[in-house]
Amino acid sequence: MKLTDDRDWLLLSYVDQGRSAHDTARQTGCDPSAVYARLKRYGIKTRGRGQNLSRSGKDNYTKTPGAVNPFLGKTHSERTRTVLSDKASKPKPYLMGKGNGMYGAVGPLNPNYKDGSSPHRQSIYSSAEWKEILRNVYKRDGYRCQRCGTGKKGPRSLHAHHIKPWAGNPDSRTDQNNLVTLCKDCHEWVHSSANSTGEFLT
Repeated sequence: MKLTDDRDWLLLSYVDQGRSAHDTARQTGCDPSAVYARLKRYGIKTRGRGQNLSRSGKDNYTKTPGAVNPFLGKTHSERTRTVLSDKASKPKPYLMGKGNGMYGAVGPLNPNYKDGSSPHRQSIYSSAEWKEILRNVYKRDGYRCQRCGTGKKGPRSLHAHHIKPWAGNPDSRTDQNNLVTLCKDCHEWVHSSANSTGEFLT
C-alpha cells in the first residue's frame, strides 16, 4: 500500500484509529516524516512525538518482531551535517536555569528518582566492607563473567551485578547471594533493552 494524498484516509488512520505516524508509515512503506508532512499539509493536529509509546508501549515499532528501522542505512547529506554542526555550536540559553524543563526537578520530582538511596550507595561502595564483599563474590565466581566466561582483563573489567536492584531492596544490597560477577560488556547488556528475557534480573 502506498501513502496517498487522501485526507480522509489519514484522518481515519491517525485520528479515528489513533495510529501513530510510525505505524502509518510502516503500513504504507514510507518514511514517518512523509506522514507528518501530509498531516501538516491538511491541517490535522498531530500528537507529541512518542505519545503513543508513552501511553501504552504497544505501538513501539522498534520492538515489533521483524521490524526494520526506516532510517536504517540512511545518512545526512554534507549540507545537513554542516547545518546541524552550526546549530550545535551556538549557545542555548533556553537549556539553562528556569528555561530548562528539568529545572528544580530534584528528588521525587525527577522522573529518574527511585528511593533516594544514591548517597548511601556511594558511601557503601567506598567502604572496606564492600571491598571485602567484592573479593568474596569474585573469588566464588572464579574471577570470571558468569554470562560469557571472560576472565579478568584489567582494573574494573569485572563488575558485581545486583540481581535484585539496589533501589527498593535495602536488605539485598550487600547480600553476596544477590551479587553475580559479570564483565563490563555483559553488565551493560543485562541492563539494556536487548536483555528482553530479564536474564540476571528479578
